[in-house]
Amino acid sequence: MRMLNIKPLIFSLSFYLIGIASLVAQNSSNSSTSDLDGNNFIPITFTEQPEAAVTINQDPRIKILLNLKSKMDKEGEFSDRYKIQLYYGNLNQANEIMKSSKETFPQWDSTIRWETPNYKVWLGNYRTRLDADRALKEVHNKFPNAFIFKPE
Repeated sequence: MRMLNIKPLIFSLSFYLIGIASLVAQNSSNSSTSDLDGNNFIPITFTEQPEAAVTINQDPRIKILLNLKSKMDKEGEFSDRYKIQLYYGNLNQANEIMKSSKETFPQWDSTIRWETPNYKVWLGNYRTRLDADRALKEVHNKFPNAFIFKPE
């Protein structure tokens, strides 16, 4: 037959007795501090918390940047728009094409973009494909190789 190990049993029993003694001591101290009514409750009063205030320190240039972004959104710099490509090739010819497109079509903005290994001349910024097709009809008289595309 197996014998019980006595050390864990003594430890558990002493722990149990200490716990009961502390509970009895707490109950005796609470009964002596009770209210005159005989209640063991202590009244608690709640006070309202003050209103929280948040102060935001913002750089004034942020407002300028937001205005610039909204202006660019209206002009279509960030959205899906159509453009007409007039030319791709070397820089000298691209400058001549851009100069002649600005003279011939002043109502549309023309720009030069460099994409390896060529320079490209782009015309306009059209919201719909229909607007771009209408413009392309006019552009084909001067630049027969022009085509419509959507920049990435």
